Amino acid sequence: MPNDVTLDDVARRSGVSPATASRALNGRRGVRDDVRERVLAAAGALKYRPNRAAQNLAGGRTSVIGLVLGSDELVGNAYATSIVQSVAAAASVHDEGLMLILDSHKPAVAVQNLLSDGIVDGVIVSVVAIGEQWVEELLDANMPTVLLGAHPRRTDVPVVDVDNLTAGRVLTAEVLAHGHRRVAMLAGPKSRVDANQRLRGFRAAHEELNIAVDESLIFQGDFNGQTAYERASEIFAASPDAIVACNDEMAIGLLRYAKEHGIAVPADVGIVGFDGIAPRYPEYEVTTMAQPFDRLGSTAVKSLLDLIRGDDVPPEQLLGPQLIERGSIGSPLEI
Repeated sequence: MPNDVTLDDVARRSGVSPATASRALNGRRGVRDDVRERVLAAAGALKYRPNRAAQNLAGGRTSVIGLVLGSDELVGNAYATSIVQSVAAAASVHDEGLMLILDSHKPAVAVQNLLSDGIVDGVIVSVVAIGEQWVEELLDANMPTVLLGAHPRRTDVPVVDVDNLTAGRVLTAEVLAHGHRRVAMLAGPKSRVDANQRLRGFRAAHEELNIAVDESLIFQGDFNGQTAYERASEIFAASPDAIVACNDEMAIGLLRYAKEHGIAVPADVGIVGFDGIAPRYPEYEVTTMAQPFDRLGSTAVKSLLDLIRGDDVPPEQLLGPQLIERGSIGSPLEI
């Protein structure tokens, strides 16, 4: 049976005006906490369900937000999949629809549809999409936007990210604490802020312990596991004690090569990664700095909704990842 309870019914039961009831139910400012609680209790008791279509017409909203990714990123990319899942879960909590925006082949159409047709109220742009022409055009447009990951040049769009610099330092310090001294780094793309910050953290950990970085052990990667696998022979030939891979995909590429070529991990070489997507590959136990995907998604969605409402949002929000030890660098030294 349809629920015929109206906003007026909730207002009468809670002893407030319909306007106040509406503000309380929609989380608007200017409502005392005790009044808000009374309105919410009345709505719950009456099993009130708001008319979303009417709300949208009145407020000019679609109650749909967009998540912008590169069109190729969802194919076998566990990081991108984790981002989609976390943002989708957070959108659901806020009763928002989520549109995945993947089109990289028709940039003019993509931007035109988003801006002219009012398909979404705002967008979250993942770092993996930065650099696409149409994404840059979207960042220039007058649309509420939050970046999930830092942009290499822009500082005018709010950013939600992990503290990659500190995390890279802590992860490398953990490797050094296990007694490894010839530590290689398989870096990420030079165009990515997160990759550069993790490399800076790698260097900072060495500097803090007065250990020189062997520049011949810094290898350029691209966050791709297959590419890491293809470069593994060169990396292992340099005889590092351990390898810090800039993400888990590359760490797993190295582990796959080691497994196929009889290289024992961690007895012959230690390997660590970054992201925390390794559980998707249960055959590879890799120590990693796990990103808080749930918190990243919820923070990005909340920040975007704040922007849509016209509220202030911090220019940068950095979250702390968690070190997950899975034995791929051996046992720490006893001091």
